[in-house]
Amino acid sequence: MIIDVHSHVLIEPKISYSPGLIMMSVEDQLGVMDQQGIDKAIILPMVCGEDGASKQSIAEVLTICNKHSDRFIPFCNYDPRRFTKPQALEPGYFEYILSQFKDLGCKGFGEMTCRLWWDDCRVLDIFDACEKLGFPVTFHTTVPESVDYGLVDEIGFPRLEKALQKFPKLNFFGHSQGFWAEISSEVKTQDKWGYPKGPVKSEGSIVRLMRKYPNLHGDISANSGFNALSRDPEFGYNFIETFQDQILFGLDYCSTKNDRPHLQWLTKARDENKISNQAYEKIMWENINRILDLGLEK
Repeated sequence: MIIDVHSHVLIEPKISYSPGLIMMSVEDQLGVMDQQGIDKAIILPMVCGEDGASKQSIAEVLTICNKHSDRFIPFCNYDPRRFTKPQALEPGYFEYILSQFKDLGCKGFGEMTCRLWWDDCRVLDIFDACEKLGFPVTFHTTVPESVDYGLVDEIGFPRLEKALQKFPKLNFFGHSQGFWAEISSEVKTQDKWGYPKGPVKSEGSIVRLMRKYPNLHGDISANSGFNALSRDPEFGYNFIETFQDQILFGLDYCSTKNDRPHLQWLTKARDENKISNQAYEKIMWENINRILDLGLEK
């Protein structure tokens, strides 16, 4: 069993988000999944202003997932800035909205890409609603010096740590260059929107935080997640074994032209006894099956 926790899929993508690159259609995504032997994928709706050219309604995601219920799992999303005046936000409003998505079959929230501080009151209200509803949150994160999208925090993640403390029952799925760059303590500001290379000489903030907070998980999708594991293979293998209960397999194909060697790298690591089969199975499907209570059996 293999479950991809990070995909973006549209019914009929038309607009390029970058020259020559168009988002994945249902047929594109199913083709990749069949080619790589992936059983299911979580679809993360794109709703925020910082997202690419194509925005997406929850209805579209549910339409895809209902038609292909054996292959796709729906998450929901909501831009908290729809309230321009945070003080006007009624208590419990986000729970009211998100509970309707849950009733329609959504299993989590994300990808959260809005460029707001981690401790913005609207962000915290979203987290509060997700914790009450049992929704995990997939997030993209960045630093104030960057023009990148995602929740904003300084190097070291002081604001993310406060959220982990405030919402101990909320499962956070960490993703993006801004997140994975901090697998190493030797991180510079420019690394937070790039793919730092070279050995991990000492453990970074996400290692410390994952060790301290079991509700923080690593979504290894995209170049950012793969780079974090493969830049220093021996460190990566040890990281996988240590945090095997908190790592989630994902690919994040945004185009058929993307290269995602995650599955081949992990399978080779298992076959060469670099990582245990137990860790491999947890990462590939058991962890997300447990977190979302999917009730799947291999």
